[in-house]
Amino acid sequence: MPLNSTSKTSPPPFELMERVCKRPWEAYLPPIKMADNVWYISGNDWVAAYLIDTGDGLILIDTAMQESLYLLVENVHKLGYQMSDIKKILLSHAHIDHIGAARALKELTGAEMYLGKRDLLFIHERKDLIMAGDYCCGDIEPDTLYDDNTPITLGNISIRTVSTPGHTPGCTSFFFDITDKNGQKLTCAMHGGVGLNITKKDFEQTGLPPTLRDEYIASLKSLDKESVDITLPSHTNQVGILLLVDQITDDFNPFIEPSIWHELMNERLERTMEIVRREEMEK
Repeated sequence: MPLNSTSKTSPPPFELMERVCKRPWEAYLPPIKMADNVWYISGNDWVAAYLIDTGDGLILIDTAMQESLYLLVENVHKLGYQMSDIKKILLSHAHIDHIGAARALKELTGAEMYLGKRDLLFIHERKDLIMAGDYCCGDIEPDTLYDDNTPITLGNISIRTVSTPGHTPGCTSFFFDITDKNGQKLTCAMHGGVGLNITKKDFEQTGLPPTLRDEYIASLKSLDKESVDITLPSHTNQVGILLLVDQITDDFNPFIEPSIWHELMNERLERTMEIVRREEMEK
């Protein structure tokens, strides 16, 4: 799978968000099968949401934007499910592009909602850190806070959460195993947020502690030690999944590529260290 991280030629996030929110039909994507019983489901080609069939109900990871929610709902129905089949909603971090539709989905499904404890700051006191532009984001209150020592289990799926602060203080990553139709065990993983909002200027503007950058660096190094068969990007411009959709067949999954996880962790680490070096030179 090609690594397709954001480059200088990629549209900035606010342009991508504007397209998804104001012209969502232009960004529509049907469900993408990432693995047996695992789908990219968000309905847009920028920010991810993943649906997992556990055999005893569905788990949804992230919700994408409120303005594109109708396309996520359409995709759930296209797969033959009902919204009431969603039993758990796992939020990776409290930014609007990942939790924008969380309030509506909570009301539609009645699902148990999870969030990282340190992101309670965002939803309770610093809602300005959630928002980006004049878009809808209903108030939310998680039912459960992640505990890295307690996996999230439903049906035949057990999701291990790992606190990975940096992109936000409560950013959380997810690891789970699936067994494909051939009996092969595969590990799927999603880093909760690899966005590089970690310069000194960023911290000064937000009031968040600059120690988050050290935590981010440490988490990248730690997660690089994980073995992952299928990397689930939180945004499609992190890993080139859209370039491989046409290769999917009943007998071939192009997303199985263990090297991609390590490439993503190391690419983000290198970019972060370049920021650190540049700031040191500017002192």
